[in-house]
Amino acid sequence: MSARHRWFSRGGLALLAALYWGADGGAAVVPIMGLGDQNEEEEAPRDSVVSDSTISEGLKQRLLFMPFRDKSKYKGEWDIYSAVPRGLTDSLRGSAFFSTVSIDSALVRLKKKELQGKLDVERALAIGREVDADYVVLGQIDEMSMKRFRATVPIGGYRSYQGLTTVRLYPYKVIDGEAAGEVIREIAEDSKRYGITNPAAYVPLEKEYFLLGQMEWGSEEFHNTLLGKSVSRCLDHLAAGLDSLIQPPAALKVSEPKIIEVVADTVHTDTGENGQSSVLVRLSAYINVGLADSVQKGNKYGVWDKGRELKDPDTGEVLGMSLPRRVGVVQVEQVLSQHLSLVRILQGEDAVQKDYGIRAE
Repeated sequence: MSARHRWFSRGGLALLAALYWGADGGAAVVPIMGLGDQNEEEEAPRDSVVSDSTISEGLKQRLLFMPFRDKSKYKGEWDIYSAVPRGLTDSLRGSAFFSTVSIDSALVRLKKKELQGKLDVERALAIGREVDADYVVLGQIDEMSMKRFRATVPIGGYRSYQGLTTVRLYPYKVIDGEAAGEVIREIAEDSKRYGITNPAAYVPLEKEYFLLGQMEWGSEEFHNTLLGKSVSRCLDHLAAGLDSLIQPPAALKVSEPKIIEVVADTVHTDTGENGQSSVLVRLSAYINVGLADSVQKGNKYGVWDKGRELKDPDTGEVLGMSLPRRVGVVQVEQVLSQHLSLVRILQGEDAVQKDYGIRAE
């Protein structure tokens, strides 16, 4: 079950309602290619704050790469189906807008044929929902090879070599299954032309051409080959392409974008091993932004409190208000009107309250 959900017994659900509808009336890129009893459980205090680094990570779009389908007719020993998406994951490391879910989370759920990228979109989306991904990314390897060109004439000739990599990406938004578009990159790494009368220059490349498949994928030796350089550059360009295709949410136009209602939804019931019925409760909220602000399903926004009253520790005199703190993250589930959307509280369930501000970050 998703870590974003919380379980309560029937008694716990009543306690949750009492907490939220209580006295205040408010509802509160360098690629590295490699292969106790529930009824006695205490609620966290309302003013607990999630660490800022955790919230910053929560604002990122979580990508889950599936094994890529191979159309290059590669027949070697490399597991390029998962090695290429692993390399792309490494190329995105350090991104300000993306985080990645380990591809192993997908591999352990796939059947033999699916491990070679032979799976449909619905299957990928189902896995994406299981691991709380925001996007699943399918891919296809069109070309991954080293080519050799030779030309001879009566008085000489030349040889040249080329590493060529072509990869396509197809990202899909998990929340609604919508295709985000396509990213395709073709990168060729060419050698110089070497005269056939100068074997000392082209023999190393000739060896590379014939022995490439015996090298370990992702090794330093592989990185130094024409194909290894081509793959590295291709992954960098693909990462940049994803960054251009999937953009952060636009700045909000409303003068005071905020949480206008916090609600507790009963999502699912289940029966545990002890036969006791449990209820899955999820906190959602309504925000006062919608179509007029170009809000889309899946957008994430930071939630900021209103600051705290600060007093002189000696006299008790009120000195003013502290600066607002970022206390949570919400994600849009439904855009309801020009100025209304339903969001799910991803982080800061114990801190997010009515009238707290939201920001596109």
